[in-house]
Parts: sequence; structure tokens; C-alpha cells
Amino acid sequence: MPRKKTYQWQADGEAEHEAAPSRSAKKRQSLALQNLGEELTRLAPAELRDFDLPPDLLEALALYARIRDHEGRRRQMQYIGRLMRETDAERLRAALAARREAVSADTARFHLVEQWRERLLAAPEADVEGLLQTILQAVPSLTDGQAVADRPTPEELRRLVREAREARAARKATAGVVAPHASRALFRALNRALAPAPGKD
Repeated sequence: MPRKKTYQWQADGEAEHEAAPSRSAKKRQSLALQNLGEELTRLAPAELRDFDLPPDLLEALALYARIRDHEGRRRQMQYIGRLMRETDAERLRAALAARREAVSADTARFHLVEQWRERLLAAPEADVEGLLQTILQAVPSLTDGQAVADRPTPEELRRLVREAREARAARKATAGVVAPHASRALFRALNRALAPAPGKD
């Protein structure tokens, strides 16, 4: 059986080695685009606007969010996959990866802030100032010209810690009747304190 040629001879005598993508390669590419589209369906409309997507794709994603039956969502997802062929997939993939990294960093900071708040509220009174000093030393530094207005001052943190500790003691004494406003205010201040400096996140 003669061996199948994988090239054509052009008129100028040069071999053309670029073969058309195989059926399996096309299927893999289509699946990859559909997976990228599925990741987009998990984003809120406000987040989708940050990706500069074609209007047809934005409309298809919005419709997908409104569809409830399984078969309808499956067909709409296939349509989204076809629309994805008109996008810059590599740029979009990089943007989604950057978003995932940012979300991961925010989640890690959220847990760190929660841990510091709990330590400040649960520690003996004598240990509170030492914990506050550790937090203040961990505050990301700001370079010249960067705003410091949103950073809580040491005095503000001390006041919020005192109020949150008093509120926790009152809640224990009243079986949870006192609302946890002070604890939430402390969390917000700690989150501001430990937020990365502008341009460093």
C-alpha cells in the first residue's frame, strides 16, 4: 500500500508541510474554548464587562444565566463555545488567570485578617498591645506620593480593639443580645491595614 503523502509540491518547487488540523485536534480546541466559556458563565455581569467581550458573547452569557433546564443550558453552552472562536483566547485566558490569582490573594488576606481579629479579641489584656505592635510592623509600606488616608492609625486600631473586646464581653454576659458591630468595624480596619500598597497587589 503506497505511503500517504503529508505534503504538496507547489509550483515553485517548495514543499508545503503545513497540514490541516486533525479532527481530534479540532475537537480538543473546541473543548478548550468551551471550558473557557464555562469559566465566564461563573462570573457576575459586572466582572464580565472588565474583559471587553464581543456583544454577541455577552448576550449569550446573560441568556445562559437565565436558562434553568439542563438541555437548554447544554445547547447554550455549545453556542457560547462557537462564539468563543471569535475571541482572543490567549488574552482572555491570561486575564482569567490573573483574576484567579487576585481572588486567591484576597481570600488569603481575608483569612489572615480573621485570624488577627480573633487573636486580638481572645488574648489576655496584657498581650493585646504586643499583638497590635506586630500588626503595625506588618502593615505594607507606602512609597512617596501614595495615599495614607485609608490606613487606620495606631490610635484607631487601639480604640476599635477596646470596643470590640468590651462588646464581646457584653455579648457573653447577655447571651448574644449585643450586636457584633464593633467586631465588624475592627475587621474592616484590620483589612485596610493589611491591604497591599497601591501597585503592589
